[in-house]
Amino acid sequence: MRLLQYSVFIVAASALAQAAQSPFFYSDQSNSKYAKTGKMIQEGHTGVAAMHAVLLNERSILIIDKAETNVAKLDSGVDAYSTLYDIETNEYRTLLLETNTFCSAGGFLANGTFISTGGAEPRGRWKAGKGHQSIRHFKPCSDASCIWHEYPTQHMFMERWYPTVEQLPEGDIIIVGGSTTGTKYNRKEINVPSLEFWPPRTKEPVELDLLKHTLPYNLYPFVFVLPDGNLFMFASKKSIIYDYKNNKVVKELPPIPGVPRSYPLTGGAVMLPLDPENNYNVEILVCGGSKETKDTSPADDTCGRINLGDETPTWKMETFIHKRLMPDGVILLDGTILWVNGCQRGWAGYNNRNHDPTFDPLIYDPIAPKDSRWTQGLASTDIARMYHSVALTLPDGRVWIAGSNNVDPPDIYAEYPTEYRVEYFSPPYLFRGFRPHYAQLPRVVTYGQKFSLQLHLELDVKDPEKLRVAVIRPGFSTHSMHMSQRYVYLVHEVSADFQSISVEAPPNANLFPPGQGFLVVVYDGVPSRASEFFIEHDVSDLAI
Repeated sequence: MRLLQYSVFIVAASALAQAAQSPFFYSDQSNSKYAKTGKMIQEGHTGVAAMHAVLLNERSILIIDKAETNVAKLDSGVDAYSTLYDIETNEYRTLLLETNTFCSAGGFLANGTFISTGGAEPRGRWKAGKGHQSIRHFKPCSDASCIWHEYPTQHMFMERWYPTVEQLPEGDIIIVGGSTTGTKYNRKEINVPSLEFWPPRTKEPVELDLLKHTLPYNLYPFVFVLPDGNLFMFASKKSIIYDYKNNKVVKELPPIPGVPRSYPLTGGAVMLPLDPENNYNVEILVCGGSKETKDTSPADDTCGRINLGDETPTWKMETFIHKRLMPDGVILLDGTILWVNGCQRGWAGYNNRNHDPTFDPLIYDPIAPKDSRWTQGLASTDIARMYHSVALTLPDGRVWIAGSNNVDPPDIYAEYPTEYRVEYFSPPYLFRGFRPHYAQLPRVVTYGQKFSLQLHLELDVKDPEKLRVAVIRPGFSTHSMHMSQRYVYLVHEVSADFQSISVEAPPNANLFPPGQGFLVVVYDGVPSRASEFFIEHDVSDLAI
């Protein structure tokens, strides 16, 4: 009898192992409690303070700090200030940098190379050179061979601390604003009211009047590529539509009501998902901030939302539920927006400038009626994530949360300590039954290209109206910024037997600038795992 039971066990285990190798294998994780609250767990250690972070592929996150004391050490014994984090093992590998990356920016070129721009003063103890004009290259890899490359002959025209980077439809990046030195807030004598491109398009920087008229709160301006090929730009309370090809303002938008939203009164901004069903109409959401640069200043509890498709766009104000300064707004796989991190009092900066952390995540549904867009009561954290925190949506649907370092020098024993612990937030959609599965995604597609996916839904009754396909780019996370983050729904058609989907890549690069994306299939609000692929002008543009 025991032999028979053992044989049955072996057969069952073998069948399960074979099923797990199928691209459609899925173990139902539904749980009524977590289906309402989601789940927050702490697992992993970043090694360096996660001031900046970017998802490189389905497995790796590139973490960048500034040159300072950290737990992780290079082989030389010097403190590291960059690591490569493995999402599957929750381990990191140290990386050598040559220049100081303090308050820098970043984005990808069409060929797949990540570019880090700007930084701060040299720091001898860490053998870090001056980083204000630096251009740093990192080519993602699938093994342990990828490292930073810095070339002495490559640098920006201007020194830039706190600049913004946005990936452009042509496959390069635009670098906007900054200051020539670290500062409490920007001033005329250190302001850098200009933009430039990498690789360079011009022989000198291009002046940008918006940054002359938004002092002192104009560092890390919000910048989004629009479907018409222009840029939405926002600093302090002002915003414009800007034609970067001809260096002219297309439209001046009304100021957002309430407090300034730019550093150090830092709010967060998201371009809401673009949808072919409404001709890719653009709406921008800006949330949080603070009233003034005082430790007692209450954070703001409002959001402004502007519809750029309106004949006369105006900001419509909504509640942010909680007072929140330095929030991180990340687009989830289902197209809703998760808001995490931040605090309720103070302003962005070191050493007792931000207080009363916000521990409770919120989810914003952009297509719900105005009075029912927010989901509260989600799984919370007990880790303060304030100045220098980051968050990234992962391909598996979770959100990776790290960082917080509002003390200088770093101190793990401070009231709000330098934080190296990693958290994963699993949204409620991961606990609502079986997820869609797909296979046969091409590695590279071109604009407008049609391709077919195999589809598997573990449901008896299927409704094609409940299925959506989208591409997401998590962006570069730092200082409540998520540079180049975007989410675009894709035109698709489901086969009559629900066994395949015909999908059409975005029709042009204005909708989704070339490079990496993650394709997701969403059925009735439950997303599949997202898989990496690349959208390019030409297949040969990709070089990784």
